Amino acid sequence: MADYRHIMTLLLQERSYRQIASVVGCSQRAIARARRVVDEQHFTTASQVDALTGEDIERLFGDGRKSITGQFVAIDIDKVVAARLGRKKPPLKVLWAKYLQVDGPDGVRHYGYDRFCELIAEHVRLKDLTAPIQHVPGHTMQVDWAGTRMQIIDPVTRATTAVSVFVASLPYSGLIYARGYLDEKLPAWLDGHRRAFEFIDGVPLLVVPDNASTASNQISKTDRARDVNVSYGQFLEYYRTAAVPTRSAAPRDKGNVEAGVKVVTNWVIHYLADRVFASLDDLNEAIAERVEWINQRTPFRGEDRSRDEWFHEIEKAELIDLPEHRWEPVQWRKAKVHRDWHIQIDTIKYSIPYKYAGLSVEVRIIGDQLDVIADAEVIATHLRGSHRNGYVTDPEQGPKYLQGTTGLWTRAYNSPARTCADTLPPTPPRTEHPARARERFPVSPPALPVQPTPATESIC
Repeated sequence: MADYRHIMTLLLQERSYRQIASVVGCSQRAIARARRVVDEQHFTTASQVDALTGEDIERLFGDGRKSITGQFVAIDIDKVVAARLGRKKPPLKVLWAKYLQVDGPDGVRHYGYDRFCELIAEHVRLKDLTAPIQHVPGHTMQVDWAGTRMQIIDPVTRATTAVSVFVASLPYSGLIYARGYLDEKLPAWLDGHRRAFEFIDGVPLLVVPDNASTASNQISKTDRARDVNVSYGQFLEYYRTAAVPTRSAAPRDKGNVEAGVKVVTNWVIHYLADRVFASLDDLNEAIAERVEWINQRTPFRGEDRSRDEWFHEIEKAELIDLPEHRWEPVQWRKAKVHRDWHIQIDTIKYSIPYKYAGLSVEVRIIGDQLDVIADAEVIATHLRGSHRNGYVTDPEQGPKYLQGTTGLWTRAYNSPARTCADTLPPTPPRTEHPARARERFPVSPPALPVQPTPATESIC
């Protein structure tokens, strides 16, 4: 049993849960239980707590059961522990239900579920079967992909597209974030982290990802430890945090996010399984509504406080502030400038100063901005085009004889309605010598002699 007398004394001194857990070495549940007793008994001073006898402490915090055997049906603890080993382990409530089916002597009762769990936990602690993880507010965020996928359905063709659900969880407060993506590649993985940081309006000290290849690489075939990917490490460095990948086949390293994934699977994925979504935005909107419901649900951990209240009351102030500017993904490409002083990136052509025609350049893409670099200098900057096979052209980068041309590299410029005369510069007036002009166009034509018409003789 925890030192409840010491815990109540610290609560009356208005110490935080984090400080009490660090000093006494107890669980959050024990502190919450002591808080309820302090409120129910209306304790206001430490002298009232010191005046309590051992019997009073046993009456306030004990359940009146002094022995495991005798008055209650014995529990086959070794059998329960063996059933809980492995990947496919039944929950304790199922094992307790099986325990209730065990026949006992007349007048002997079965243990209740809470006491059943306490006895199992005490046995595990005494036998050192597990190493419990003490979570600190704002210290860790655990992230993973949900094993069960969702789907969106095209309203016309009825074709289905699988959607993976990214899940992030704060172990201390239990706060959960989830969002759907069309794949599990690195851009989606990083975007899920960024949105999770913005959701909690802060950054934890550490991020514990799964051992997926999008987050980490295997160091060697004989070592279970993994190294963080370069791109993933740069992303975390921008947010002033770091990642500690879990060991392969070690779910206890990230037990809280496994529990969070289970909650999201039950209350989001399975709950929305009967609904039809035509777009990813509609699906994510529904996921956000369910996540908000989960974070606001009470009771949680035996208290009349939700995950959101745990987070804002204790953990929010311990997070690192977000950077001033949002992180944008950085991509590097290489391209060759064509004879029409354009480069092609993903079917879209971008103009470059024409003097670089025929040369190779580097392209840096940050979000929606595209920078072209040559000789360690940025020679052109464009916003990424949105039309497939389109042109993004700055006329000032072309030759001088084309700088006055408007609408170049557009469909309107090459449309059939536009004639060749519209594309040519106006023709200057032609000058001619006055004498030659008079010869070609006299003022009045010369008079011609009138010939008399010969008389016609009658044949008749």
